[in-house]
Amino acid sequence: MTSCLSLRKSSESDKPLNLYNPGKSVIHPQFTVYHTSANESMLFFKVLASEVIFNQANPSVRDQARLKVYYTLYSSFSKKEVAARDTQSFVINRESVSDAIIASMKVPTEKGKTYLLDVTLEDEIRQYGARDFVWVDRFSEEPRQNWLVLNQPGNHVAFESFYYPGESFRIIREDPPSEKIFISVYSPRNILPLPPYSIGDQPDNVPLPDSTIARAYSGQLQYKLGGEGVYVFHFNPDKVRGLCLTQFGDHYPQITLPEDMLPPLQYISTREEYQKMIVVPDHKKAVDDYWINAGKTYANARDLIRVFYNRVVFANLYFPSSKQGWKTDRGMVYVIFGPPGRVTRTETREIWVYEGSQSEMDVQFEFNLTEDHWWGYDFVLKRSEDYRGLWSNAVNSWRKGKIFSL
Repeated sequence: MTSCLSLRKSSESDKPLNLYNPGKSVIHPQFTVYHTSANESMLFFKVLASEVIFNQANPSVRDQARLKVYYTLYSSFSKKEVAARDTQSFVINRESVSDAIIASMKVPTEKGKTYLLDVTLEDEIRQYGARDFVWVDRFSEEPRQNWLVLNQPGNHVAFESFYYPGESFRIIREDPPSEKIFISVYSPRNILPLPPYSIGDQPDNVPLPDSTIARAYSGQLQYKLGGEGVYVFHFNPDKVRGLCLTQFGDHYPQITLPEDMLPPLQYISTREEYQKMIVVPDHKKAVDDYWINAGKTYANARDLIRVFYNRVVFANLYFPSSKQGWKTDRGMVYVIFGPPGRVTRTETREIWVYEGSQSEMDVQFEFNLTEDHWWGYDFVLKRSEDYRGLWSNAVNSWRKGKIFSL
C-alpha cells in the first residue's frame, strides 16, 4: 500500500499518493510501528529481496543492496507541524537474507499524542522509492502499537494481522500493566457496510465474546489461534482493548473456494438472488451460473471473475481490520469502483480521488478515522445521497457483464 516514485524527481510532502494499485509500484514495502518506551517508538520495514537490486559495485565486491529510509513525523500534517525528521542507510548483503529484508529505525514520540509518519524507502541502486503514511497512535487507552508480534519460528516481526490455524507467534508488550493477560475470542463479523449513499446508522453492536481465557504474563506470550474469529489480547477484564489478531480461514486473504466467492456477491446481487445462491448445495455451480448469466459468454465471465476477485484479495491485504478487508468501507469502494487514482492522507482522514475525463468531474470519497471496538481504529466512509446514482450505475454495470472502473 505504498506509492512509488522516481527519486530523480523531487516530490512535495503534500503530493497525493498513488496507493492501492500494485501494478503502478516497483517495490512494495510494508511498515509497522512499535512503542518501546514513553518517548520512543521503532519503525520496522519489510521489503521483498526480489524487489530490490543487488550488485557488486562496492569495495568488498559482494552482492549488496543499498536502501535508504527517511521520514518526517508530523504532529499535525494539515498545519505542517514537524515533530522529527531522520534518514538512515542500510547495506544488505545478499547472503544474509532469504525472501525478505526486515530492519528498523528509532522514532521519537511522546505518550498522549498522535502523529502521521511520512516515510519513504529508497532503493539507491534502482533510484526508486516507495512512500507511505503511517498513523502513529500514542493517544488511545491501549493502542495496538504497544504490542510487537513475532512470527515463529525465527522471531520475525509480523507485518500482517491475520494467522492461519496452528501458526505460532509471540507477543511482546513493554511494561505490561498486569501479570495476567486475557484472550477474548469473537465469531467473525459478517455485517457488510451500508452503500455509499445510505446515511442511516450502521448496525454494528458490540457482541459479547464467545470465550475469554486468562494466562500468566511476564512481558511475552507464545500462542496459536484456534478456530476462525477475532482474537483480542487485553489486560483489563472489563475492557476488550489491546492487540487484535484474526483467523479468517486456511486461504485468507486469497479467494480460492466457491464458499469464499459467494459472500462478496452481496454487493452486486439482490437479496433474493443471494439467498437462492447460498442454499444451493453446489456453491461452485451457483457462482459460475451467476457470472455466466452476467457475462453472457464464458470468456467474459472469466474476465469478470478475475477482476472482481482480484479486487477482493487486494482489499483484504490493503485494509486490515477486525473483519475481512473487503467488508470494510474502503474495501467496499475498492471492490466496486477499483483502485483510486490519487490518495491524500492527514492525521484524521483519507481521501480517494478518481479522475474523470475532460467531460466528467472527478469523483471523491472521504474516509474518516473512527474508533473500532477491537482494532482500535478504522476508516469510515463519509456517506452522501449524491453517491446513489454512481453506485447504481456501478452495480448495474457488473450485473450486465461489464467491469466497472472509475
